[in-house]
Amino acid sequence: MDIEHLSKSQVILLTLLISFVTSIATGIVTVSLMEQAPPSISQSVNRIVERTVEKVVPTGQAAASVVTRETTVVVKESELIAKAVENASPSVVRVYSSSSDVPLFLGFGVVLDSAGTIASDYDILGENADAVITSFDGTRVRAFVTLRDINSGIAFFRTSTTSADGKPLAWKSASIAKQDPVLGQTVVGLSGKSIFRIAGGIVTALIPPDSANSPRADVIDTSIPDDAILPGSILINTDGEVIGMSTGISRMVSAGGFVSSSALAKNSIEKKPTQ
Repeated sequence: MDIEHLSKSQVILLTLLISFVTSIATGIVTVSLMEQAPPSISQSVNRIVERTVEKVVPTGQAAASVVTRETTVVVKESELIAKAVENASPSVVRVYSSSSDVPLFLGFGVVLDSAGTIASDYDILGENADAVITSFDGTRVRAFVTLRDINSGIAFFRTSTTSADGKPLAWKSASIAKQDPVLGQTVVGLSGKSIFRIAGGIVTALIPPDSANSPRADVIDTSIPDDAILPGSILINTDGEVIGMSTGISRMVSAGGFVSSSALAKNSIEKKPTQ
């Protein structure tokens, strides 16, 4: 076929075909040469390519206008609760009796600091001044009562420095909520004698002391069923912060009530007995 007799369309198509074949051949040759080249040469070529790409982007335009993209992330409440329970569980302990060969489960407690200060419901102790604490990982340690707060019904323990089998202890302190809960707020109660169980609900009432002369602590009333609450059960918010504890005082006010965590924070700092 004589090229001079080709139409304009055929000439254009032929030119495109030649360009395509040439670019493929050039790419194959370049790749072959790069594979055979020393590493230092490859690095130099890479740097040149990177700098070329950087120069292609107009820096003036990027500096003149900044585009902010907002992305809406939907977080389900169930995911928040699961994360909150995961964060709070290592700071929750179980309290057992120390007066028998087979310790009896008494209730729950919460770790207040890395030194092993434990808070629990003092109604479970009776006249006993000590108990056996089992941590989240199953470590057992003896603990002794250092304070009984009659206003909140909370007993504070100081644990031994080593576990029952002589191993050193590592406590994870709970995060105590700094803000008071609000009506309608989602809360979760931690319970379960042998395995962790949770019960969800909302804050239904914030019950202050009956009068200015009443020594009772504030009580958080919830919609959590009373059969899901054990002595010393911990109440947390969706951030995994402890906002309350079930004690004899709170259960006397309401079956679904928890003493406010302000009693935990106050007494763990002051360490002043109230009786």
